[in-house]
Amino acid sequence: MRLILDNEDLTQKIYEVTEQNCSIKELENASGLIDCDNKFDSAVRIIQALHSNARAILYDTSHKALDIKLKEEMRLPVLKNGSKEEKFCSIDYDIMLFTSGTTGMPTGAFKTKKHIQSEVEVLANLFKSYGITKIAASIPFIHIYGILILMLAKFLDIDLRFRERFLPADLADLAGENSLIATTPLYINAFLQTEEKYDFKGSLFVSSTAPLSDTSAGEFCKRFNANIIQLYGSTETGGIAYRKNGESLWQPLHGVVCTKAKDTCLHVHSPWVSDYLYEGGFKHLGGKIKTFDKVEFQGDKFELKGRESNIIKIGGKRLSVIQIESIIENHPKVKTALIDVVKNSDNKSLKDENLLVYIEGEKPTVSELKNLIKKDIGTINIPMEIVMVEKIPKSQMGKKIRIFKNLKLI
Repeated sequence: MRLILDNEDLTQKIYEVTEQNCSIKELENASGLIDCDNKFDSAVRIIQALHSNARAILYDTSHKALDIKLKEEMRLPVLKNGSKEEKFCSIDYDIMLFTSGTTGMPTGAFKTKKHIQSEVEVLANLFKSYGITKIAASIPFIHIYGILILMLAKFLDIDLRFRERFLPADLADLAGENSLIATTPLYINAFLQTEEKYDFKGSLFVSSTAPLSDTSAGEFCKRFNANIIQLYGSTETGGIAYRKNGESLWQPLHGVVCTKAKDTCLHVHSPWVSDYLYEGGFKHLGGKIKTFDKVEFQGDKFELKGRESNIIKIGGKRLSVIQIESIIENHPKVKTALIDVVKNSDNKSLKDENLLVYIEGEKPTVSELKNLIKKDIGTINIPMEIVMVEKIPKSQMGKKIRIFKNLKLI
């Protein structure tokens, strides 16, 4: 296989993934940080590290607090200069990854090559019927989703094409018969906002990092003649479940056991759950973890009801903030929406909570947003206030950073 970077000037940068290129003697049994700030170099270093039995620690270099913690506080060396004597810990791992840190300091999760390889085999089987011969990715490779796609291309011996920065049109150019396009809801929604008439017949779009609404997924498939598989998981758990096209229920991936805990949060028992997490200290998981996602089961499949911290109760109904944000973003004036739940301190109020709706784009009216929400959720009077901001920041994976104090108001 080859890693092919398409540059904006129409040139290409190519790396041949061969035994000779990937076996780096000075990396054998070394440990340290991969601190590349571009996709091409990070992809090359990840493959070399895994091939050379190095212990690699991957992270988003733009997260300055994490960068300082790893380099200055913990004094971890860069992998290319890593000392074979200096070990971060005695835990058995090949790659350490970090959560996106969209609500605070990221958590580290340890993965072995066995974790990654076995999950890649399950994904390859899931995608087998689509006859994949080409793979393109709009995602960075320093997170678990990106690593899985990178190693899937290596497992299938298929070239992986990508750019440092994508526009939807760039991604469309790479779609075609028997192609797999690994992307995020950010790009799927961007396609839905375009007036272009693309035909993606024979293409499989794979989306992760956040759920698409059933409506958006179904519309994408119908409008662009495409197939889409959404993957649900996390850094700690690896892949958990998938759903196809406009389906509303999630099917656990092969080998993953999903159950509902007493507090209705999803409990996961999987061969890909990290054995240990690092949050200032080491936490043992042992293949099992309770997520913060509320679920309802229908047979062996389940519906995601929203994050435990992002569930609100209004008018006797429990609603997901993420779901409401997705609905609001269907408004033509709204580019991105972010909701903060404010506890109502007025004992005379009939409502438990109010919503502060931060909006990037043009300002809609409250009544317009309420009408949109009612179409999907029903006639619920949701108390809300609109706050316009310059920009709602996102991580490299397209996740909204939910730190409200950093928002710049207009």
